[in-house]
Amino acid sequence: MLDIGGESTRPGSSYVEIEEEIQRVVPVIKAIREESDVLISIDTWKSQVAEAALAAGANLVNDITGLMGDEKMADVVAKAGAKVVIMFNPVMARPQHPSSLIFPHFGFGQAFTEEELADFEKVPIEDLMEAFFERALARAEEAGIARENILLDPGIGFGLTKKENLLLLRDLDKLHQQGYPIFLGVSRKRFVINILEENGFEVNPETEVGFRNRDTASAHVTSIAARQGVEVVRVHDVASHRMAVEIASAIRLADDAENLDLKQYK
Repeated sequence: MLDIGGESTRPGSSYVEIEEEIQRVVPVIKAIREESDVLISIDTWKSQVAEAALAAGANLVNDITGLMGDEKMADVVAKAGAKVVIMFNPVMARPQHPSSLIFPHFGFGQAFTEEELADFEKVPIEDLMEAFFERALARAEEAGIARENILLDPGIGFGLTKKENLLLLRDLDKLHQQGYPIFLGVSRKRFVINILEENGFEVNPETEVGFRNRDTASAHVTSIAARQGVEVVRVHDVASHRMAVEIASAIRLADDAENLDLKQYK
């Protein structure tokens, strides 16, 4: 799957106008579709961009606002019969949290009431994610999005503390209990780089070693996720992450492995 986006969502990024975003992504999607039938994901929270991208050949909408940023998004996805990634967005649920303030505003208007936002500030991160998904999934059901077309993303790296990132990654199996496939993006996230830096590893992306270390560490996280049965991981360096997934999946599926003796597999 290729994930195509026309607007950065990293800390300090700026809003991209709808027409500009469409102009950025639609030609790319059309060009890819002319050459390949690979699955294409459109990374956007704006319904008009999603609609244009799906018409151009995209298969899936990756919505970092979990259908809460644009009230028309759920209807667009349902009408197209497309798959959708519903991401838990802590920045929207805790806009005044110190880890959220460095991010841009996501969505048109405000997805939650002031009272809800005040309550969310006191809630443990696992409970906050559950409340967010409850609201988002209700919106998906109301719009008529088929359950089998939904994937859940725990929103790693979005307005979370280092500890919260680690807790959500540790407990991915709990998210699986919701009954949906997991879509996970951890590649080159800041908390991963911070762990390397704290332990004396080179992380400067301008150096060959630093750049490689970022991808190696990211692949280790992907391995842990795959060991927990995560279905989809969003990556930058495909080769290293694929290796991590294959090894972790082999361990997870050990009961199904061929019982070869040493002479057969050495």
